[in-house]
Amino acid sequence: MEIGEQWTNAANVVVALVTTYGLRIVGAIIILVLGWVTARLLFTAIERLCLKSSRIDQTIMIFLANGARYSVLVFTFVAVLTTFGIATTSFVAVLGALGIAIGLALQGTLSNLAAGIMLILFRPFHIGDEIEAGGVVGTTRVINLFYTEIDNGDNVRVVIPNGKLWGEIVRIHSRNSRRLLNLHFQRPANDDIGTAINRVRELAQRDRRISEVAAIGVENVNVDGYVLTAQVWVDRRELGNVQFDLNRAVLEALEWRELVIVERHAAAR
Repeated sequence: MEIGEQWTNAANVVVALVTTYGLRIVGAIIILVLGWVTARLLFTAIERLCLKSSRIDQTIMIFLANGARYSVLVFTFVAVLTTFGIATTSFVAVLGALGIAIGLALQGTLSNLAAGIMLILFRPFHIGDEIEAGGVVGTTRVINLFYTEIDNGDNVRVVIPNGKLWGEIVRIHSRNSRRLLNLHFQRPANDDIGTAINRVRELAQRDRRISEVAAIGVENVNVDGYVLTAQVWVDRRELGNVQFDLNRAVLEALEWRELVIVERHAAAR
């Protein structure tokens, strides 16, 4: 009888444990599944809603969607702990102390996080803008909370910590439609300055891609002659083409004029 009673008591204990904790485990699994599905659905809904409006930047969309998803996951985790009877207040206190310790150990990373939040909130530049920061010039492709990815002129992906972008000077080349193009031409000392300036001005005004000729003059004088500088306003998308074409046009025009002067001197002799 004693052995039978022991087995009976053990069976009752197992049934009680299964009844108590089994239901809690099932409930915790249901909460996890519902929380995970809700987080995914909320992320997708916010993403689709933001895509419908052209005024919402892609960076803001990612920030809002990820913030909503992680918030739901945190509440789901707390609900699972509550299901098992774990006091969440003490758990939150432990997480706070752990957060302080991690914060002290990761000061640089947290500074990048703070800079990323500021970049997302104030948006000094957007995805697709051509920027210059940290000695790198390129087009922004990804703006995360901790870092920003840009593609430079060689189509190489460069990762820059957000602390560099928020705490230092950033040049945004694509914000304005026009750019000032500076062209420099080395001329010999015996070259007529007025004729050279008029010729460069004529070639610049003839190019329809140049909206305005700002100034043309002698920038400096050296032992080989002088440097003639032309400053013209150009659409930023045509900056490289205008530079190459105008350099070639001026070089051919001035060299042809020098050749004519040399031939005239030779004929006079």
